Amino acid sequence: MRAKNKAPKQIQEFVAAHKGENGIIYCASRRKTEELAASLIQAGHRALPYHAGLDPAVRHRNQDTFLQDDGVVVVATVAFGMGIDKPDVRFVGHADLPQSVEAYYQEIGRAGRDGLPADTLTLYGLDDMRFRRMQIEDSGAPEERKRIERQRFNALIALCETPRCRRQVLLAYFDEISGPCGNCDLCLDKPEVFDGTVEAQKAMSAILRTGERFGTEHLVDILVGNATDVVRARGHDSLPTFGVGRDRNAREWRSIFRQLYGAGLIYLDIAEFGRWTVTDEGRGVLRGAQRIDLRKDVLEASAKGKSKTNGKGAAVPVADKDAALLTALKDLRSSIAKRIRQPAYVVFSDRTLMEMASLRPDSLDQMHHIHGVGQTKLARYGQTFLDVIEDHG
Repeated sequence: MRAKNKAPKQIQEFVAAHKGENGIIYCASRRKTEELAASLIQAGHRALPYHAGLDPAVRHRNQDTFLQDDGVVVVATVAFGMGIDKPDVRFVGHADLPQSVEAYYQEIGRAGRDGLPADTLTLYGLDDMRFRRMQIEDSGAPEERKRIERQRFNALIALCETPRCRRQVLLAYFDEISGPCGNCDLCLDKPEVFDGTVEAQKAMSAILRTGERFGTEHLVDILVGNATDVVRARGHDSLPTFGVGRDRNAREWRSIFRQLYGAGLIYLDIAEFGRWTVTDEGRGVLRGAQRIDLRKDVLEASAKGKSKTNGKGAAVPVADKDAALLTALKDLRSSIAKRIRQPAYVVFSDRTLMEMASLRPDSLDQMHHIHGVGQTKLARYGQTFLDVIEDHG
């Protein structure tokens, strides 16, 4: 999970790290699916949009192409994937914050169903948070239901900003206990935390001294000492908190607001144009009754730029010398799948092709020992794939 910083570029880098592999990118709006798909196509990827507003014939054709072909990226709204079982999806990305922890769990679960490593990336920002909160507050649901939805939303933000293993946090949400997974970004590159009590106190002081009436950007201007016309008109350039946060830039302060929100210290009031208020727990931190740890890497995420994979992700786990053969085997699989009008994985799974590329069998008997090559498939496809392997000898 990464804080948004030029999200289209972050998605481009994520997909580029999985060139030629099957993936799904989820977006919050129909318009965004089409725009992002177009940008991925321009970058040389085979990308297709999918949303309910598409012509039904186009929508079904795009879905069939994804199911049957290799190296297809579907850029879709959250409706995509229900009832679809494509085992060789190597990556799932979220260009926008998922709707809930439950939705996130379900959507990332569409990758790696063949048992091979898969990769995920989820982007989030304050605009996402405001949008989700507005959906809750404007839903017309009973207050008790809204309270539950707020709690679910807070759990999702906590998952984004957590300093510990994401799998632990994710399973804990479903009342399951787990040790560190060793595979998520936080296990592989454990985030450095620091005592953020002073930063929290500065942010909450700015909120309270402006009457709990303003949103993020105005408060950030005050903290960094940016005397905008609005800041001067309100007299906020005369506040004791004006410029008190000059040691950090605006991007870092936005991240601090996100983390404080995720920790439940401040509250985003959507009904009042996104103003921040301080919670009872936040007031405890403000008084010095307790401390709050913040993640340093989240503050620095956008400065680092490039998205990371988990190191065991969808990059093809074959040696460089075998990569060309693997590509040729995938091309053969794709052509056979189109001829028989079946998904590519029905011919052979990714794992099977990877073993072929690495072990390079030179007889039907050796081919029969490759994972996923039963007697029927051996008789049907064995010699054809052996011929390709021999050509790359």
